Amino acid sequence: MENGLQQLVAHLQRLGFAPTYHGDPYGQGLDWTYFDCYFDEAAVRRHFSLGTEVRYVAYDGRVAGQEAGFYDPGTGFGVMGHHPDYGRAGGKPKITGAE
Repeated sequence: MENGLQQLVAHLQRLGFAPTYHGDPYGQGLDWTYFDCYFDEAAVRRHFSLGTEVRYVAYDGRVAGQEAGFYDPGTGFGVMGHHPDYGRAGGKPKITGAE
């Protein structure tokens, strides 16, 4: 059975999103997949039943880069997109899970 993060990836792929990057962006044993969208944190948590073990992280891009998304620190698996501020400003699709 897929967990919530795997379900989120499958949902994005059904919507036609292709990963923009897959790998370990920080060399810390992570397995993150990036998509060209941004997430409504509360809606995605509810829709995919993401538990408290799944963290939401956001980097605002003031110094270099920007991203936001969900990851499981126990497995290193993550699903990332644009930081909401930059996603909205850039006209990127907002993901809630109900698309």
